[in-house]
Amino acid sequence: MNSHMAIGGLWVPSHRKADLTRELRALKKDHGIGGEVKWSKTSTRMMPAYRAMVDFFFSHDLAFRVILVGHDGLDYEKFHSEDEELGFYKFYYEMLVKWMQEPIPYLLLLDFKKNKGTDRYAVLRKCLERKSGNGATIRGVHVIDSRDSPLAQLADLLVGAVAASSCGIPPGSPKAELADYIATCAGKTSLKIASSSPAFSKFNIFKIRLQ
Repeated sequence: MNSHMAIGGLWVPSHRKADLTRELRALKKDHGIGGEVKWSKTSTRMMPAYRAMVDFFFSHDLAFRVILVGHDGLDYEKFHSEDEELGFYKFYYEMLVKWMQEPIPYLLLLDFKKNKGTDRYAVLRKCLERKSGNGATIRGVHVIDSRDSPLAQLADLLVGAVAASSCGIPPGSPKAELADYIATCAGKTSLKIASSSPAFSKFNIFKIRLQ
C-alpha cells in the first residue's frame, strides 16, 4: 500500500483554456502521442514528450496544487463515517478551497470517478460555496474524461510525480528522472519537500497534518 494519497489539479485562466488546450494537443501531436498522457506510462521512450509537457506547464500561465495525506493517520471509522469515498471528497474540498480566494466565478472540471454516493459533486459544490465568503462563486461542476483533456493529462503527470516521490521511486528509473526534472523546474531539490503554506503559488505541494 502506498504511504500517501495525493489529490491535485491545475488552475487555468478561463479565457486561456481553449488556447492552452489547443497548444497542448499540438505538442502531443508533434511528439507522436496519440493516446492519453499518464504518469503510469512514463518510460525512456516517452521522456522527451513528457519533459516537453512539464516545460509547457512552467512556461505558461498555469498553476498547480497537490495535497498529500498520509495513510497511516487516516481513520475513516472515526472521522468519515466508515466511508472512504466521503473521506476522499473531504480532502478534495481541502485541496480546492484554499485557492478559491478571488471574488470570481470558478468552473470545476473533475476527472470522472465512479462514486457510490450519487450526490458527491453537488455536496462538494455546496460546501465550497458555503465556505467562500469572499465573493467567490461556483459557475459549475462538470465531470470530464481525461482522455479528451490534455490539461487533465498534464495534471495527472504532475500529481503522479509528487505522489510517487512521497511513496518511493526506484532510483535511476525513468519516473525518478522525470520527477527530478519537475523538481528542478519548480526550484526544489526534491518533490518530497512540501510547502509550509497553502497560499497560491505556481507549484504548491502541501502535506495535510491529520490530528
